[in-house]
Amino acid sequence: MNDKIKQIENIEDVVNYVSSVINEKLQLGRNVLWFVSGGSAISLEVAIAKRINVFEANKLAVTLADERFVKINDPESNWFKLIKAGFSIKDAKFIPFLKGKSFTETTNSIKEVLEVELNNAQYKIGIFGIGADGHTAGILPHSKAINSKDIICNYETDLYNRITITPKTISMLDEAIISAVGESKWKVIKDLEHSIPVNDMPAQILKQIPLLTIFTDFKNNI
Repeated sequence: MNDKIKQIENIEDVVNYVSSVINEKLQLGRNVLWFVSGGSAISLEVAIAKRINVFEANKLAVTLADERFVKINDPESNWFKLIKAGFSIKDAKFIPFLKGKSFTETTNSIKEVLEVELNNAQYKIGIFGIGADGHTAGILPHSKAINSKDIICNYETDLYNRITITPKTISMLDEAIISAVGESKWKVIKDLEHSIPVNDMPAQILKQIPLLTIFTDFKNNI
């Protein structure tokens, strides 16, 4: 997996790479579906959004990899945090998860929208993080999302109820980017090199995507 790992000094390399990929596909006239993540990926995604060619952005749809089921504009919402941080792309289609509906209604609504968008997209790309426990998107270790046969899954946790894309959706992507900068991420990047059961490390799912690039400042694994 070493050929998928790119050493970086700062996130500017990631911003340049992802924005150039998306812009290239848009300029080719392709419909692009971009999955974004919360947490440490937010500042990265805001910077990428500023580089998107607005003259082609009407062919770009943006949605979440996962969301916490909270009230709209709740400070703990991944989408709220993105927008508050300045995430904006003129003429792009934004698809937030939260609609002020019940947990089940929200999940079903997003499923209907994602089925259409996944079918329409000619290039599907996602930015993913990896937690210290090996989770990615909202797919926690040993959660029901791991074995879900649907494209979206909801479930309860002790902290937040979650709505997340599933391994089935991830397997449909053409490309994924992992940005893992900082010492706290080094162990999980090292673990990702090994064949660990998906139940124990859901991030292993990302290795199924045809094009996976891991940007990290961890040098000892090269």
